[in-house]
Amino acid sequence: MADSPEREQRRADFLAQTARIPFAELQRYFAAGRLVLVSDDLDLIEVAVQLSEDNAPQFEAWLQDGLLGGVSDELATRWLVDEGMLWAVVADPWVLVQLRDAGAGAAAPDV
Repeated sequence: MADSPEREQRRADFLAQTARIPFAELQRYFAAGRLVLVSDDLDLIEVAVQLSEDNAPQFEAWLQDGLLGGVSDELATRWLVDEGMLWAVVADPWVLVQLRDAGAGAAAPDV
C-alpha cells in the first residue's frame, strides 16, 4: 500500500532535516532527557514519521524489543570524550539519534 502524499511529505521533510552531528552539540538535549537512541536495525526517518503520527503501539513494541531508548550517562560521556558523531533528526520534542555509519568515536551501545 502506498503512503499518502502527506506522509510522503513528512518523510521528505524529516529526511531533509537529518544530518551527522557531533554529540557535543546535542548535550543540552541529552541533559533535558530529550535524546532517543534508535537502533541501527530501524530506519531513523521511519521512526521520526511514526513519532510524528503518535503511533504509541509501534513505539511500545520497539521499546520492548530494545530497538530504541534513552542514552545512558556512561554512553554520553564516552561520546563526548571520543568526539562521537551521530545521525540526528528532530521529531519535536525529541531528538532521535543513530550510530549508523556515523564515523569514528561513535561506539555502538547495547540499545
